[in-house]
Amino acid sequence: MMARTLLDLANDVDKLADKIGQAASDHAVATALTIVGDLVYHTPVDTSQALSNWDVTVGAPADDPHGPYVAGKHGSTQRASAAAALAQAKDTLKNKKPGQSIFIANNLPYIRRLNDGYSAQVPAGFVERAVLLGRKMKAKFKFRK
Repeated sequence: MMARTLLDLANDVDKLADKIGQAASDHAVATALTIVGDLVYHTPVDTSQALSNWDVTVGAPADDPHGPYVAGKHGSTQRASAAAALAQAKDTLKNKKPGQSIFIANNLPYIRRLNDGYSAQVPAGFVERAVLLGRKMKAKFKFRK
């Protein structure tokens, strides 16, 4: 459909801009879920404390650590806590609006040491690995009138 007047053209451009903003926001959500999904399933686990503290927020980063979603010993609750962490991330991101920033944080004082290879469960750099997976995602923009 071709614009008939400059006002029609301006309206069409505004509609397209809204679609681009929403598509970019949707891609950011998918990228964040890819990253946090990898993090919760690759963070070394004993009590589920570290993996449960991958907090996804919109607008500002989380600033306080919290207990595990499902407490356990020797990795016994890894799957349950990982599923809860991922569900929390999805719930947080379901109402994200275009232009809002997404934050993924883990405020435990020992998360850096785990990422540096302290645990034999996972090689060093699991955080960087998750970010690289997120960056590899290809944007799939589809515009419809």
